[in-house]
Amino acid sequence: MFKFISLVFVIYTFLMISPQASSLVLSSDLSASDRAWIGEKIFQNETAGKVENLTFWSPNEEFPSFGIGHFIWIPKHVEVPFESTFVEMVAFVSQSVSAPKWIQQRHAPWVDKAEFDQAWWSEDMQTLREWLVKTKPQQTAFIMQRFEARMARLLSDLPKEQSVKIRAKVQTLSQTRAGYFALIDYANFKGFGDHPAERYQNQGWGLLQVLQIMPSTSNPKLALQDYAQAAETVLRQRVKNAPIERNEQRWMPGWAKRVAKYAVE
Repeated sequence: MFKFISLVFVIYTFLMISPQASSLVLSSDLSASDRAWIGEKIFQNETAGKVENLTFWSPNEEFPSFGIGHFIWIPKHVEVPFESTFVEMVAFVSQSVSAPKWIQQRHAPWVDKAEFDQAWWSEDMQTLREWLVKTKPQQTAFIMQRFEARMARLLSDLPKEQSVKIRAKVQTLSQTRAGYFALIDYANFKGFGDHPAERYQNQGWGLLQVLQIMPSTSNPKLALQDYAQAAETVLRQRVKNAPIERNEQRWMPGWAKRVAKYAVE
């Protein structure tokens, strides 16, 4: 398992230092207080600001989520079209703060939510929550750096004309901390939209799809309003395309409320 963690870190580090990744730096003008604000906003959005929600398994999902970004950790037997971001986060944060050894593995150790709930007050789980509280700044840095590296890779993979348009929208939004937060929050919330498995009826629901339908403007405030509306449109399309048995309509009110807040920060 440690070989896997090391491989993930090597790949992740390459993305951080590659020419494509370094060509898109959006956060350089953000102050320490801006970064703390962004981290707190993510914490509030994902956990309602509650420490107990740093370790969470929704009854509506097949996997648990951890940390301020609710990074998902997928059990071995579960197959879902989502990235196991918890593994990446642990590898990144461990560079500066040692992580408990039992979380340094590819798959979540619980078979299901019932087993997870039984372990809720275990020493391991309490230690994990303490580690997640202590490393909020590092988790914020992970989210921000992951966003910029992934955004650069996404742009490099797009046709040139589309890449130029998307880059301009991202740069306009990034002129304010609220816009930067909205970008990374949605990417953390629903992915970047370039993962081929993250599709319903061949349509994605990630950040790329939001930026594609968002109108172009050089006004940061107007851009944020357009972005929030585009995000809701993409999410409603996802719900429409989702398999009936997933009943994703139940989540739409909360999703709509979340992205609407982007425009009023």
